[in-house]
Order: sequence, then C-alpha cells, then structure tokens
Amino acid sequence: MFSMAEEKTNVIASEDFQKKLEELKEDQPCLVLISGQPLGKKFALIPPRVVMGRGGHVELRVNESSISREHAEIEFDPNAHSVILTDLRSTNGTYVNNVAIDSVTLKEGDIIRLGSTLFKFLPRGNIENVFVRKMHDMANVDGLTQIYNKKYLMEYLDNEFIRCRNLKKNLSLILFDLDFFKKINDTYGHLAGDYVLREVCSLLKLDFFRGDDVLGRFGGEEFMVILPETNLQAACVLAERIRVKVEAHSFVTEGHKINVTLSLGVSELDSSVETVTSFIKKADHALYNAKNSGRNRVCAN
Repeated sequence: MFSMAEEKTNVIASEDFQKKLEELKEDQPCLVLISGQPLGKKFALIPPRVVMGRGGHVELRVNESSISREHAEIEFDPNAHSVILTDLRSTNGTYVNNVAIDSVTLKEGDIIRLGSTLFKFLPRGNIENVFVRKMHDMANVDGLTQIYNKKYLMEYLDNEFIRCRNLKKNLSLILFDLDFFKKINDTYGHLAGDYVLREVCSLLKLDFFRGDDVLGRFGGEEFMVILPETNLQAACVLAERIRVKVEAHSFVTEGHKINVTLSLGVSELDSSVETVTSFIKKADHALYNAKNSGRNRVCAN
C-alpha cells in the first residue's frame, strides 16, 4: 500500500552547480546576444563605462551597418548599484523593450535593440547566467577539446573579416594540424588520439592568446587561430611559439610517451584576399607547404 508519509525528497548536492552559483557572485552584469552573430554570446559589462557600436575602438563591438560607430554607452552608478544605458545620438536610435530611449536605468531582462541586433540585460548574480553559459557552450564549444567549434570559428571569422577589411585593420590566420596523427591512432588507439587532441588544446589555452584571439577546432586534427589586428610577422612569431611549446611537451598516456609535432600555415588579410573562403585557402596553402617540406615547421603565404 502506497503511503504519502513514506515518500521522501532526496537532496542532491552538485559540486559543479554549486561552483557555478558561487561564480555568479563575482560575475559582472552582462548583455547576452539573442539576435545576431554569434548568437548566445555573453558580453561582460566592466565598470566604469562601456561604449557600444561598430567602430574598431569601442568596448562592445557590433558589426552591423545600421549601427553607428559609437551608438550607445553603458555607465555604472556605484552608489545606486545601477546600470544606465544612454544613446549617443546614433543614426537609428537605441531601443529598450521596443521603446526609443535617450537614457534609462536597465532592469533585469530588458531587451536592448541596436539596429537589428538584440541583447538581453542580466544583472550581477542572475542565475540565468548559468543557463546562458551552458547553452552558449553547447552551441559553440567542441565537446572533446573544449575549444570553439567550426560553427563558431566561421561566424567569428566572417565578422572580423568584414570589420578589419572595412577599417583597414590587420587580420591574420593560423591553420595547423598534428603531424602523423593517423599513426598515433593506429599505434596507440583512438583513446590515446583523443588524449593528444585534448592535451594540445589545454596546453595552448593556458598562455598564448589575447582577449580577441580565437582558437578553435576546424575539423578532425586541424585547428584554426583567428588573430584580429595582428600582422603576418607577429602571427608567424606566435605560430613558432605554438610549434615549440607542443614539440617540447611530454605527452604520456597509459604508460606510453607519444612524440607530437605540428605543422602550421599562416596568412594575412591583404588586397589579394576577396572572400573568407579565399583567406582560409591562403592559410591552407601555407599549411600544405609546411607539411610538404618536412612537417614540424611554420610556413607563411
């Protein structure tokens, strides 16, 4: 016989979830991109002031032609713990919850529109940040290596290609892959191959990239690094640092020491590059040269 008195609720303490809740206390207020590219991206709002627009020098950059170079700004009132959005005499106006504004104090869940780009405002400590981060990672992060996936890479590169070309800024690209990766799988097994992929990405994430640089998995054992406002020479220096770091690292799994090296191809946006596809092909040609001339080296095109 079923008795309601006997039914109990079990309390499950998830360390991962508790950790995320603790991190929320340190989070800055943020805007989440809910219409535009890359969808779901979270932009932290760092005091005392954040300027939004499509100009190359603003803190929150939106690559859309209907948005002014300096479109709006967000300021912080430390005494009132409030976040204030102000239109900067933009051409097409700034809207909050579909109402044109001059200046307004943002409330939790407000929808901000600049051109056709929509953001949602989340204050500090909002538990929705946990969901936003999870959904963003599910859509944009490669499950094995925990770096960005090809979808995110292409969206980011499309935006940076247009921005850097229009503003006449430098933009460089590194393509690299693991030398003789099939041999690693054949010799040590696919689990060892997965370990090597994860370890390479973990190694490179530690100390190589600036805030706007993006590392992602382009496919299989091939990876891409997008370097905004970086010229070819600086990109080649970084590529060589990556090559040396991986070659010197000790890869050990299940008692096997595996020698891992990379071949890297580097290209720079210039007048000969007309499309994102041709930009990638240029880097891919440099990568082919690196592999064809002996591997474990950097070649530029």
